[in-house]
Amino acid sequence: MKAWKLSPLAVALISINSYAVEPVGVALGNGLTLLPGVKLNVENNSNIYSTEKNEQSDTITRLTPSLNLLGDFGKTQAGVYYQAEKGVYSADGDDDYLDQKLNAGVSHEISSRQEISATASYNDAHDDRGAGTVEGNAAAAIDPDEYEEVTAGLEYLYGADSAVGNVTAYVDSYQKRYSNNEQFGTENRDHNKLNFGAILSLTSSPDHEVIFEARQTNISYEENSAIAEAREGKEQRLLVGMRWDLTGKTTGEVKVGRSARFFDESSVSSNVRLAWEANLTWQPMTYSTVAISSAQSSKETNGAGDYIANTFTSASWDHEFSTYYSAGLVASLSSDVYVSDADDREDDLVSYGVNGTYSPMPSVDVTLSYTQSERTSNINEFEYDKQVVNLGLNIAI
Repeated sequence: MKAWKLSPLAVALISINSYAVEPVGVALGNGLTLLPGVKLNVENNSNIYSTEKNEQSDTITRLTPSLNLLGDFGKTQAGVYYQAEKGVYSADGDDDYLDQKLNAGVSHEISSRQEISATASYNDAHDDRGAGTVEGNAAAAIDPDEYEEVTAGLEYLYGADSAVGNVTAYVDSYQKRYSNNEQFGTENRDHNKLNFGAILSLTSSPDHEVIFEARQTNISYEENSAIAEAREGKEQRLLVGMRWDLTGKTTGEVKVGRSARFFDESSVSSNVRLAWEANLTWQPMTYSTVAISSAQSSKETNGAGDYIANTFTSASWDHEFSTYYSAGLVASLSSDVYVSDADDREDDLVSYGVNGTYSPMPSVDVTLSYTQSERTSNINEFEYDKQVVNLGLNIAI
């Protein structure tokens, strides 16, 4: 597949790299290429509501068609990505859903040292029961949370691969609006985020860069309630680290620093934590890849506390045994601390699994995976374990 020259932010939003298969695409002329795709997954989930007791299993069938339109206009690269996902539960039709997302991005090379990119996205989605506002043993009786997300971003890069220093400045906005379950607390969860910052990278050797990043996120809520207004404020992150690429076999980026959450309400205490963001990829052979990532971040609470301080670490190994067969292992650990919660809620989620892929042709993948997940909590009602087996077909044109 062609390595389209969109910025990393645009690449992430447009999901150009979402294809595990290798689409050829349909050339439309004038620099435009259309990449259609479709996925079909059949999943058996031993605990669809993520409950501690009275577990219910179900089989979910998901059909996910997508269209990716990419434009290569010399110094300007652009893309639009649309995806719809229809999910059908065999036992409980009340959980059936239709999610949609639309992403767009454009990147323009102003000069040999300047590049600017813009992105936007719309996401019409839902949270599975037990993963949204209503958790625990009551989740089976409440409809899944439904919401819409809208984002927009702008990024400016000054520098070059050969330059001693590069500067990236960015700003992006995020908006989330719930459309149901107001009586269960979603009315206090509609919020906005304005995120802006800058990254300075300095070349310390041909293979290493030292990086500095300053970032601020302003957070506001729509509901004029005491609960919502108490969560308004800002988060500031100051990070320093290193980025490297050693002979193409080991690439990575590690940043460590300080994260501070401040609140507009004087009665709500600010909170300062150690912050980090790390990604490492090791490819000892062209057909074998090990990836490790870890981060400490914050997210808006789904109920209790002022916000959630999250620590997430994952590791994966993917190995291609031949042109037709590949397999992998994946494991992750996620820890949530509900800051200032009266019950001092803390959750730990451990997940691990194995997957295999059969590729009879470059544009077709048949996948099979097994995942085991277990969440422990200091509040017993929020504990659960589940096993998920997934059989999938992925086709790209």
